[in-house]
Amino acid sequence: MGQVTRHKEVSDALQFVAEHPEAAKEPIETVAWELIARQLFHVANSPDKRVRGSMARATRAQKMLLDRMVGRRRPGTHPAQASTEGIDFTDLTVGVLEDAAAAEQAAEDEEDGVDQHGA
Repeated sequence: MGQVTRHKEVSDALQFVAEHPEAAKEPIETVAWELIARQLFHVANSPDKRVRGSMARATRAQKMLLDRMVGRRRPGTHPAQASTEGIDFTDLTVGVLEDAAAAEQAAEDEEDGVDQHGA
């Protein structure tokens, strides 16, 4: 006889509920881990601003979901940072800027030369 797999880890239960947002069975026929995971998602996603403490409860549920589904950072490690890979762009203005600078210098030299010889 096959063994019934009714037990799941917390992260597996949360992942199952995230992938299957609608319940397939009646609540009385549903296993406990699925009911609990569905209730946690419900609390996290639908806070009632008229109820005192509802926003804090929703925030706490969201943090629980985030920690269990994504994982926490080890103490003492740095948060995610940009990778060392990058893109090297070719400078397309090299010839244009040098030509413009040379033309500007030539124009200044002509003005200086005219002023010196014309005076």
